[in-house]
Amino acid sequence: MRNSNPQTKISEKSIIEALIIASPEPISDGKLSKIIGIDINDIVSIVQQLNKEYEESERSFEIRKIAGGYVLYVRPDFSQWIVELSTRADSELTRSMIEVAAIVAIKQPVTKSVIDKVRGVNSVGPLRQLLEEKLITIRSRAKSPGRPFLYSTTKKFLKIFGLSSESEIPTIEELGNLFERFDT
Repeated sequence: MRNSNPQTKISEKSIIEALIIASPEPISDGKLSKIIGIDINDIVSIVQQLNKEYEESERSFEIRKIAGGYVLYVRPDFSQWIVELSTRADSELTRSMIEVAAIVAIKQPVTKSVIDKVRGVNSVGPLRQLLEEKLITIRSRAKSPGRPFLYSTTKKFLKIFGLSSESEIPTIEELGNLFERFDT
């Protein structure tokens, strides 16, 4: 799509930056390529240029690839001020929601009965809350008797936890190794 006003020349870099800022969800290379009409490799290069410019001019933000797309993030150096901006009224994850989300992330796709067995308690409440917050989704149904729902994480989950894909979710073995290092 080209600039509708021939009087002004808008750079592809500015268009990419505007689309990333305006997108309510992570925007993929493919979608940017389709909208702007340039090669995906050029998009990657332009995003790198933008991040370099942001860093050199000491901007408070950067572009990250999260959940399969690009998102504008405030750099971690500014977290102490951002925390002050947050209020208790914001959506907050309870301990039980975090437990269930962790089980779903590590074992996905997973049924409620497996989640309940791991936790030792009924997980219907935290599951409902995580579904409402769109942090998990019902992927399909198991082929076992009763055809229970199979839960998995969403792009919103990946975005909130700063992960670019499900492959970045640690395995049980990786978590065990991590905790062993802290115990010594």
